[in-house]
Amino acid sequence: MADSKNDDRLCIRCGHLTEKKDMYCISCGAPVTNRCLSVGTLLGDPCSYVCNEQTAFCPRCGSHTAFYQAGLVSSPYPENKVLQTDELDEMNWFNHRFFLDD
Repeated sequence: MADSKNDDRLCIRCGHLTEKKDMYCISCGAPVTNRCLSVGTLLGDPCSYVCNEQTAFCPRCGSHTAFYQAGLVSSPYPENKVLQTDELDEMNWFNHRFFLDD
């Protein structure tokens, strides 16, 4: 185990003590960090925002979190990312004169 108490975390599913570097609980296999699972858009990077333990949807992009996907937290509501731009709208950047032949 780690030397400092700050480096240790409890698994939200089984309560096993995990090290800070661990991504999954070695006892039950549950994720120990509640990250956003958004894979990004055509031109955007994945979100990967670290959310708190009770979060079912990312506060930055609205995607499911790792704990939601693993069934560790729940929500009566479906994923609803209405504020994100459409990928086709992002392709319009290629219509910029920088990309066009003169």
